[in-house]
Amino acid sequence: MTEEGKKSLEDNLKFDAEVLKKTLLRALEAKSLIKIDNSGALPLLGIEIKDVRVRSNFSAVMWGFMAGNDHITGDVVVKDNSGKELDRFEVSAAYALGGLAGGQDDARMSWLYEAFANETIKELTKAAQATN
Repeated sequence: MTEEGKKSLEDNLKFDAEVLKKTLLRALEAKSLIKIDNSGALPLLGIEIKDVRVRSNFSAVMWGFMAGNDHITGDVVVKDNSGKELDRFEVSAAYALGGLAGGQDDARMSWLYEAFANETIKELTKAAQATN
C-alpha cells in the first residue's frame, strides 16, 4: 500500500488485500503468466495499491451509480532479482452498478478483484508483446 492507499483504506474497510492477492495469483496462474520458482531466476511482480473506494451497502443499493463508483487503482511493478525496476504501469478497476443485485458487498468486491486481475493480465501481456 502506498501512503495514498493507506489513507483511502481508512474509510474502506471492506477492501481485503489478501483476497485481491489470491485472485491475482489465480488469474496469473490460469493464464500461465507466473510459475512458482524458488531458484530466483524469474522477475518479481509487485502491486502497489494507490487508491481504494468502496461504497456502503446502503449507498450502493439505494443510490447505485449516483453514489459514485467502487474502485481500486494501483501500480504493477516488475523487477528483476536485483531489485531493478523493469516495468511499471497503472491498473484501475471500477464498479458503479447498484440496486439489489449489484449492490451487495460480496458481489461488488469479487467483481472488482477479478476486474483488477484481468486488467493486470492485459497490461502484462501487452508489455510482453512489446518486448518480443
